[in-house]
Amino acid sequence: MFAVRGIYDGKKVKITDRISEKKRYRVVVTFIEELPLEENEICDFASQTESFDFWENKAEDIYQDYLTKKPNK
Repeated sequence: MFAVRGIYDGKKVKITDRISEKKRYRVVVTFIEELPLEENEICDFASQTESFDFWENKAEDIYQDYLTKKPNK
């Protein structure tokens, strides 16, 4: 058993987490809290495919580059 996050838009459930499992599962959908309209629109945008894939790309991690190349004082 494992859990994933998602959003119900009033018509269908959209899974926002990446699921690597390929087997068939029974699922239970639990409605946790209602989202305000503005937050729902932001979540819809964020849940689009590949929205945040750049976070997994080491080349995009510019903050770590700064920390490792920071000149000593």
